[in-house]
Amino acid sequence: MDSRSTFVKRFGDLIALLRVDPGNDAAQDLALTAAAAAVESDPVEVEAGVEWSVIPDDLTLKGRLLARRVEAIRIAAGAEPDELLALARALSHDQVPVPSSLNVTVTMVEELTPPPSSPPAPLSRPERSQAQPRRGTDRRGWQERRRPGRAQHPGFDRRRGPDRRGTGERRLYLISAQRDEIERLHEALARGSRELAWEAVLATAAALVRLVPKVPAADRRTYGIQVRRAIPRPAVDAIVDLAARDPALRGHATDVLRWVGSDAAEVILDRLVQGEAAGVRGFYYEVLGGIPGAYPLVTALLASHRPDEVRHAAVLLGRLGQPAAVAELASLLTHHDESVRVAGVRAIGEIHDGPAAEPLRRALQHPDGRTRAAAAEAIATWRGGALALLLVGALENERDRDAWPALVHALGRLGTVETSGALAGIALARRGLLRQGYSSGQRLAAVEALGLSDSPPALTTLERLARDAEGVVRYAADRMLHAERRAG
Repeated sequence: MDSRSTFVKRFGDLIALLRVDPGNDAAQDLALTAAAAAVESDPVEVEAGVEWSVIPDDLTLKGRLLARRVEAIRIAAGAEPDELLALARALSHDQVPVPSSLNVTVTMVEELTPPPSSPPAPLSRPERSQAQPRRGTDRRGWQERRRPGRAQHPGFDRRRGPDRRGTGERRLYLISAQRDEIERLHEALARGSRELAWEAVLATAAALVRLVPKVPAADRRTYGIQVRRAIPRPAVDAIVDLAARDPALRGHATDVLRWVGSDAAEVILDRLVQGEAAGVRGFYYEVLGGIPGAYPLVTALLASHRPDEVRHAAVLLGRLGQPAAVAELASLLTHHDESVRVAGVRAIGEIHDGPAAEPLRRALQHPDGRTRAAAAEAIATWRGGALALLLVGALENERDRDAWPALVHALGRLGTVETSGALAGIALARRGLLRQGYSSGQRLAAVEALGLSDSPPALTTLERLARDAEGVVRYAADRMLHAERRAG
């Protein structure tokens, strides 16, 4: 699309928005930016085409030119957005004069002088007031308002005139209402804390957090500090206890506790260290995983002598996802407790921005079978299986009854061409007299792994096995295909 067509389309969109949806500032800004970009280097001339036999839509640029009796507009290269906005506002209006400016030239249709005739009857007073056009802006003057006695706002709060929408100024009454709402919520929060009405405190704090995106960007940091100070430590403890007892409150509690930040992280980590109640650990992990400031508190737990505390720290570091945590977690590969090693390896697989390739490769060669199985799961997770070839190579030497199925299932979940081909090779390699190849159980496990992914390479491989394999492998592949088709 050339610059002229782009300008006609986007400038027409801007006029239509100003006419039918004047409050949609975001869409107007997008249309104005696109129109200004179209004339940034090339001039544009648009004629109304009054000789057309078909009148265009009233909401198009040419339709508005005809409606306002404009013969042509000429936009010079590099026209300012303010000039384009003033022209668009005039064209969207029915009576405001269409202005020319330094870079915008407007040519009106010449009016033919009618022949002399009897003078028209004078308009009555009501008709005269209705026929008079408004003055040169699309906003009524002070004397034309319905309530001319309303007080003007001096100083910083004074309105800036017809260009305030283009400059992004928020409406005074919206800001005033927002300030009143914030003050009311702060009073309710303080009252609920004094009365120990913790459910009301949680609801009020959640409402304050939801207001954050609506606060002007310049005031947002101060607003956040005020909200955090308004939620005392006893209220944080009570909110954690409420959410632990009632799962229905955990959504609001998660938002509030994450906003509180480090103070909430300390409270929840104390709960984890003391021993959490059944079913609450996931909630604690969810909250702490969204508080970046909890990172130093969590890493401090890695030095604990209690395996459960170290395991909590490993899981949380994986959820926080900070690249620096990879080195901390890699040191857990030498931990004496198996559950700590497994948690550390799985957490490494969740940190996609960190240098996890080497620690995962070492974990896949660990003497412990469960650690190798955890490494297989982590490799299948990390960056969508970027290290899948490590699993293919490890299968040839893996003999552990727990680790081998984990490697095969990890390959099946990836469902790529390479992993599907490796599983097909296992399914077709029948064990011979020299103990080479794979047992029937291993071959069936490979077929089962192919069914873990519904990717095209995995389905194609199952179809090939159902056609070319023999015995139980062929039967298992055929049954897997039938199950996939029924599920689809």
